[in-house]
Amino acid sequence: MKQQKIFLIVLMVLCFALVANGLVAQEHFPTLTGTVVGIEGGARKWLEVKSETDGETVNFRIGRNTTYVPQRYPNVGEKVRILYFVEKGVNVASKVLIFKDSAN
Repeated sequence: MKQQKIFLIVLMVLCFALVANGLVAQEHFPTLTGTVVGIEGGARKWLEVKSETDGETVNFRIGRNTTYVPQRYPNVGEKVRILYFVEKGVNVASKVLIFKDSAN
């Protein structure tokens, strides 16, 4: 009887862990699509993007955890899509997708 209770508790914990892991993996980041208007900071710490939707310039913090597709920094004038999150009121870029046809 005691082994059955332990088994059920372990099973419940495992199920909870699997569900929680699935929810975290499905987290969605907000996105912004626009044109790069500037990169600021000695080590490229801020990326300025002019939004396609409203023309507003939005600053994003970039750093060692930011990934770029393709794997390079964007240049001024290139079209990008930024996947970001807000940390302590600051937009932090998680991924920067650089469009191939951004030379237009």
